[in-house]
Amino acid sequence: MKTKKLKKIAICHYRVGGTDGVSLEIEKRKSILEKHNCEIRLIAGPRSKGADYVIKELEWDNGVMPIIKENGFIHFEREDLSSSELKQKINKVSFAVLDRLNFIQLQEKFDYVLIHNIFSFGGHIAAAKAFALWIKKFKISTLATHHDFYWERKEFQIPRNLYLKHYMEKFMPPKSKYIQHVVINSLAKKELKKRNDIDSDVVNDVFDFSQKEWKQDNFNKDFLKEFNINSNDIIILQATRVIPRKGIEIAIDYAKDMQKKIKKLHNTIIYNGKKISKKSNVVLIVAGYAEDEKRDYLFKLKTKSFNDQIHVKFISNHVRSSRAFRQGIKYYSLWDAYVFADIITFPSIWEGWGNQFIEAIFAKKPIVLYEYPVYKIDIKKENYYRHSAFP
Repeated sequence: MKTKKLKKIAICHYRVGGTDGVSLEIEKRKSILEKHNCEIRLIAGPRSKGADYVIKELEWDNGVMPIIKENGFIHFEREDLSSSELKQKINKVSFAVLDRLNFIQLQEKFDYVLIHNIFSFGGHIAAAKAFALWIKKFKISTLATHHDFYWERKEFQIPRNLYLKHYMEKFMPPKSKYIQHVVINSLAKKELKKRNDIDSDVVNDVFDFSQKEWKQDNFNKDFLKEFNINSNDIIILQATRVIPRKGIEIAIDYAKDMQKKIKKLHNTIIYNGKKISKKSNVVLIVAGYAEDEKRDYLFKLKTKSFNDQIHVKFISNHVRSSRAFRQGIKYYSLWDAYVFADIITFPSIWEGWGNQFIEAIFAKKPIVLYEYPVYKIDIKKENYYRHSAFP
């Protein structure tokens, strides 16, 4: 009897293995495909955890990549490269990535490729050309998922010169008979068709509601002690990355307002059975990491929390997408943070979908939400119930 050949699939992104939304979606898709007996290889940049192939030029914060980005868009007010010099640097990076991809394909002979954000993210435009040429050269059937488009961020809306404008039109994203395009919300579908005349399917971020409930267990039972949080504190969780569009300053304002009212809650038992005492404080846990180029935003948040006299715990160095021990250090999963939270804040100004909202629903936690555009159009209609967590 002839054995059926396993399908070999590459999943490609700038970074994998983190707690950001794209990395989490890649992890879910990898798991689903492996259950269908597919062989998966992860291709990503050097700041990844668990990549099978690392291409150093895929990291957008390293080397010449920030120079290309800042010279490419008017927002950054940088102009130390001419149009021809910018083109030269983009091509140098593109062909370095392409050479590595060609080598990997000759080794692995992928049947399919799943690409995440590489054809849509404005922070590393050089990679798009490499992947487009790779797919065309080997005629690989590709599913390109666009979580965030460059035009959704003000810093990438105006290319500096005509060359870059044409580059973006050609490669971000590219039209190809080998590529099927997927977006994660209906607003992006309409805009992609309007701008590039590209048809796409809407596939929202997914969540496995059949998984086991997140609970306290032997691994996470020391979570509060590890971060010096009292069990009777009111714990607010901000689970997102630390970037400006997440509106984390609003979460700090919410924590500040609740701290002012906490005396009124003395001896109150809240929805989950926790009793608020005179010693209770409001503690905001920020579980996500800060992008290197957004460190100034992290500093502003720390300064704000200090000035507002709010207890904020930035715990990203101890949180991963899954539990682990590395060199004697214990890493909790992002889901462990949900177990101990009383409230989830999700004050994002813009989201491609809203993983943290769906996660909070699964965790059965009250959510403090800013009604961002995609929520209003694609999620609110589902009529998730509203309730008060506190009397």
